[in-house]
This record gives sequence, structure tokens and C-alpha cells, in this order.
Amino acid sequence: MLQFLIEWEYPVRRMVLEAAQSPQTTAPITIEKTPDVMRRMQSVFDVRVNPKAFLSPSALNCYLDCPLKFYYKYVAGLAAPEEVSAEIDSAKFGSIFHYAAEHIYKELTAHGKVINKDTLEALLQEEVKLQNYVDNGFKELFFHLPADERPEYNGVQLINSAVILRYIQQLLRNDLRHAPFTFVGSEQRVMEDVEIQTPKGVIRSRMGGIIDRMDSKDNVLRIVDYKTGGKADTPPSVESLFTPGPKRSNYVFQTFLYAAIVCRKLRERNDDRKVAPALLYIHRAAAEDYSPVVQLKESYNKTTPVEDFSLLEEEFRTRLQALLEEIFNPDLSFSQTEEEDRCTYCDFKEICKR
Repeated sequence: MLQFLIEWEYPVRRMVLEAAQSPQTTAPITIEKTPDVMRRMQSVFDVRVNPKAFLSPSALNCYLDCPLKFYYKYVAGLAAPEEVSAEIDSAKFGSIFHYAAEHIYKELTAHGKVINKDTLEALLQEEVKLQNYVDNGFKELFFHLPADERPEYNGVQLINSAVILRYIQQLLRNDLRHAPFTFVGSEQRVMEDVEIQTPKGVIRSRMGGIIDRMDSKDNVLRIVDYKTGGKADTPPSVESLFTPGPKRSNYVFQTFLYAAIVCRKLRERNDDRKVAPALLYIHRAAAEDYSPVVQLKESYNKTTPVEDFSLLEEEFRTRLQALLEEIFNPDLSFSQTEEEDRCTYCDFKEICKR
């Protein structure tokens, strides 16, 4: 540039051009609950119209995180196309772990529900057998191969297989510390009928889902949800589970919902066992004193395990009923979340222009 100014024989004048631009803003998106939208909601969620209707913890968590996303996904029925990939994402990784854990305990309880230390110690010595459970999970859920074919792993898949095997071994070691206990079941579907009062009448639906595992010891029934990633949440209160925000715990909300349903079912059978909701973070379960039972954070340095959910059930159900009535209130629109960080990986962010 300097050479150009010196050697150029004509006068040179410097000028700066600026484009008068301002960032574009998009108007907030809201979906009014018109009569057509309410009819659509009834066709999706009311068992009198749709016998398969139910509200899952994922759907309720979705609403709490972003009402507009709830509308797109569960009312309008929009979905992102499935991507075929040779890589294993976190969801598939977790599914394969769940598959292996379920089939291990299905075999262990084939002749009795009591799990003792000797049985677990013997199984931990059979690494080849444990690897077969993992391989079968890959065959069925990832490679989609017949049972008699052996999967051929690439390098990354081989690493994932080895990590899942270590997680299975950690699960068994954790159970070894808890043994003896009664294994009640895995992948247990629980449902509960619910009536939702609206200004236009009653919506009759169901809520529930699938519990990863239930086990029983010392008159306590644990509701266990396996987690292969993330860190343990310690919410300060039941109220915080219904308060939208970046620190709201979806995982605890889900296991508390399952615990509430199981509590009611136990009462109906005159079963006096306590219900303890638990989140078993496999990758964090190595400590000798580790307990998966959910804890509430009462203060900066004090947490309390929820070993008897019945003490929290009334408050949880009161807030849950208010949430359901809000979802189906025709006077309240479906609006975008104010927490824009949640939009980063949302399937519908292009629609929202965020």
C-alpha cells in the first residue's frame, strides 16, 4: 500500500465506506390455542379420542423448557429427519448400555429375584460373557444384525464397546456393595390415569413411562434411572423442578414423576414400602460410599437424600396438576423460551430463527 501511494502519479484520496446495517430481529413466535389447536391437543392427549394417548416425562420436561417446542413436537407432530451415521451418539451409547444391563439381570433373575454377592462376584470374573451382552446390544440396536452374526467394529466403535463394558462392570461392582437385594424388574412401564380440568371441560389422559430398574431392600423400593453421562443434580426444592431456568433438573423431575406413580400404586396394594427415587450415574459410581438416591440441596453445604418420597409427594402432585392445567388452558399461548442457550441444539431453531 505504501509503495502504491509513492509511485502512483495521480492524486490519491483515502475514503472509508461504511454500510449502514443494523442487526435483524425477528418477532417473538406464539401459537394461540385456537379451537382447532385445542381439538388437535385432545386428539393427541385425551384417551377418549386416542386410546394410546399419554403424557411422558419427556413431554412435560419439553414444555417446561420451551412451550413452543412442546407444540411443534407433541401437538403439531413435527420431527427432524433421522440421520444415518456410522458414529455412536450419546443416546445410542446409553441405549446399548441399558440393553446389556437389562439382559444381564434378566438372566440373573431367571430362577429367583434375590441378588447376592456371590452371584455378582462370579459374574464379574466372566469378562467374555459380559462382552457378549454388549456385543448383542450393538448387533440389535446399532448394526441391526441377526443374533448369530458377529459385529465388525471400526476403531471408534471398538472404543465405545470397551467403555460400555467398563460401565457394566462398574454397575455390577456398585450392586455388589448394595447386595443382597431383591431385583423387582427392569424396563418397567408405569402409567397413571389423570384428569385435567380446563375452562372447556375435562381432559382425560395418562402419564408415565418406562423405569430403567426397580430393586428392593430393607423395606425401601428404589426407582433407578441409569445415566451414562452428565453430573448429579441436587435441586434445592420440589418447586425448582417446575420453575423454568438453566438449572432446572429434567432428570430429577422424571424420576420424581415415576416415584409419585409408584407411591400411589403401593398404597393401592397396602404395600408399606418407602419409595426412593435414584439416578445412578455409572461413570461416577466408583466411590465406596456412592449412593444413587436423589438428594435435595438444603443449603450451600448440606444435602438430604430423598429416601421416602411420600414426604414430597403431595407438593409434587399439586405442582404437577397446576402444570397440566396450564398446558391445556386455552387462554395461554405456546411461547418461546427466554433461555436462548436451549435453542442451540433444538430441532426447530430454524423455524424460530434463533
